[in-house]
Amino acid sequence: MIRLQRRLDAVHGFITLGMFQDALDEIENLPPEFRSDDVVLALRIEIFQGLEKWESCRVLAESLAMRSPENSGWWLSWSFALRREQSVEAAQAVLREAAEIHPTVAMIAYNLACYACVLGEIAEAKELLKRAVVMDESFKKMALDDPDLDAIFGPTKAEP
Repeated sequence: MIRLQRRLDAVHGFITLGMFQDALDEIENLPPEFRSDDVVLALRIEIFQGLEKWESCRVLAESLAMRSPENSGWWLSWSFALRREQSVEAAQAVLREAAEIHPTVAMIAYNLACYACVLGEIAEAKELLKRAVVMDESFKKMALDDPDLDAIFGPTKAEP
């Protein structure tokens, strides 16, 4: 078990350094009985995101959300990949379903606010953002710098 933890630590290290292919190679070399562990699958999703392998990320996250819908992280990863692979609308549809299952997860409300804003649904975006901030006040500061929310706050970064 210590040996497995060292290998997972190596994966984390590669991810931290942006060495996503090395991290993936390390995961692929794990014994088969560990590859389906949720910790390993979460690392695989993170690696796919780093490699911008959106289809692989989506397929894995979607299957995990269907298998374990109680894990809001799988839904968030699924929508994140969908946004990049397909469209904001597709990502929004997934997170709307997730919001019904996880009504108290601030990150879901926040991402739905971002999607609504990008799609020009400003009133809905404001309401969702308020809901996210009520659940977790740290989203207030994050929102000010999020380009997805420029239609609400305007660009906050200086123009070059």
